[in-house]
Amino acid sequence: MHAIELNMFINCPKGEVYDQLAEPINMIGLQPLLTTIDILKEQRNAEGILLRPFYMMETFRWAGLPVFRSRVYTVISLTRPREGLEIRMYRKPGIVIAHRFEFRSIKDEKERTHLVQKIQYEKGAKLLENLVFEQAVRAQRALLTNLKVRLEKH
Repeated sequence: MHAIELNMFINCPKGEVYDQLAEPINMIGLQPLLTTIDILKEQRNAEGILLRPFYMMETFRWAGLPVFRSRVYTVISLTRPREGLEIRMYRKPGIVIAHRFEFRSIKDEKERTHLVQKIQYEKGAKLLENLVFEQAVRAQRALLTNLKVRLEKH
């Protein structure tokens, strides 16, 4: 299975970075293909981890025109509050991509955050793996860039 690690340094305390990624509504403006979002009720899994599920509609465009829409079931798992979280995306046909985030504080002239994201293609058709994984990495690079821009606007 494909996996990659992305790193980003953000000039902002790690609590603020964590809070942005922990709330589904904040994905608006961060996820590049996101056009609509439907937030579902929070729940806890058997281990007591808080889950924030939602559906998002991704719209793929060609020459500015929408050519394909995909409804993606997504779950944010607050696995280690203020330290780490996971976002799992479930796409048709049976594709699962996991995004694991770690938040590390850097104390220097001002408080910064080292955000580490690991993306893994966990399940799905082998034939689609390269294409889907490539698209997921592009979308997550855009998400990290948009997050940095959003949080560093002071």
